[in-house]
Amino acid sequence: MAAKLTYVISPLEHGMASEFPSLHIPGTWSPDMLNTKVEQHSLKKRWGYVEDRNLGSGVQVYNIAIYQKSDGTRYTLYFTNKDAVRKEIAGGKTFSYITNTYTTGSITDITTTVVTGQGTTWVTDGMEAGDRFILDTDHITDEEPDSDWATVSSVDSETQVTLTASYGGTTGAMAPPNTYKIRRVYSVPPNERWAYAVVDDKFCFTNGYTRVQYYDGSTYAADLNATYADSARYCIEYANRLILADLTNESVSARDPYMIRWSKEGDPTDFTDSTAGTAWLIDTDDYITGLGKAGSNIFVYKRDSIYVGNRTGEATAPIAFIGQRRGIGCVSPYSIVEVLGTNVFLGRDDFYMMDGDMPVSIGADTMRYKIFDLVDETEIQNVWGVSNILESEVLWVANTSGGKYAFVWNYQNKEWYMYQWADDIIGSGRGAI
Repeated sequence: MAAKLTYVISPLEHGMASEFPSLHIPGTWSPDMLNTKVEQHSLKKRWGYVEDRNLGSGVQVYNIAIYQKSDGTRYTLYFTNKDAVRKEIAGGKTFSYITNTYTTGSITDITTTVVTGQGTTWVTDGMEAGDRFILDTDHITDEEPDSDWATVSSVDSETQVTLTASYGGTTGAMAPPNTYKIRRVYSVPPNERWAYAVVDDKFCFTNGYTRVQYYDGSTYAADLNATYADSARYCIEYANRLILADLTNESVSARDPYMIRWSKEGDPTDFTDSTAGTAWLIDTDDYITGLGKAGSNIFVYKRDSIYVGNRTGEATAPIAFIGQRRGIGCVSPYSIVEVLGTNVFLGRDDFYMMDGDMPVSIGADTMRYKIFDLVDETEIQNVWGVSNILESEVLWVANTSGGKYAFVWNYQNKEWYMYQWADDIIGSGRGAI
């Protein structure tokens, strides 16, 4: 029988944490906290999960968000690779699409795959192949996914579209004509996600490919400002304004990765007012990788630097960038998490927290090395973060070729552990219900 070895671990929290192994255990035998954590001097397994809503085959959920209006109304919103979705909570209900939807005119005939309309301007208004079509008479809006949604194959004229397959709902000549919907599905660039902010009771969201959208809780999302809010990668609320970064510069019709833009105070749709503005952060040559805020500061993260901004009190120049922190930046654009009244994020060589306007290390003695051992230089750029306030955790998720990991920082006791899954974890967030 092998000899039994006894090691004293005191306290248990430090003995099991990856960055504080017991001094009595050789380093090569030091245990990692994998799929377990220490709580009140005892081991506790990782939290589990149950199915909430099935959004359909092939749907990838990237973000989950709470949208709370000033009147107290609260919604849970899901953002996928194709759509924006509102969770329905009434008995027997599932979810509703809030994706930008076209409803002008009516339908006079559907024959197999050909849909004929009247009073429609499908070419002028930018309907595209891949959009989804359904008749209102066939549609139960709050019990999605509805099997009668059909995919547009081509937009043939202002009054005709062709579907990829025969329409499964009501067909034939229609007298009187039927009302309908065309859901203008979104597209998310590879390895990117959604960003969102609430300003003036409007839920604004963007993903770097589509025009910035807003939803006010009524029917469907709509373009925020087609000219000045196009294809922004990042957004945040600051000083009661919508701040956009890395977006299309309308002057040259091309993306500008150094540009930020802010709206009129209290109106995220207005970017031409004298109190709105634009700035180019070109003192450092690395591109913008995210936005954050803490206290009175706004942070514009770049790969190897951080710009610090503040309010000026001047109506026509409300934001000024008062300093830079060079040498430390955010290497993973979606790793920025707001917690403890500040930001935490993944840099080129460590995990960091903004302490005032200075980044400080939180990666302890080993976790800063562990993530870069397990996640290569390409995959590290796709790490994304989320806070789990129920467990006082921040999770940085890395779906790598070698494994599916979450590097977890407990901000209550300032210790680290790891979670691992068999499948890719691509989205997370908080819901209202």
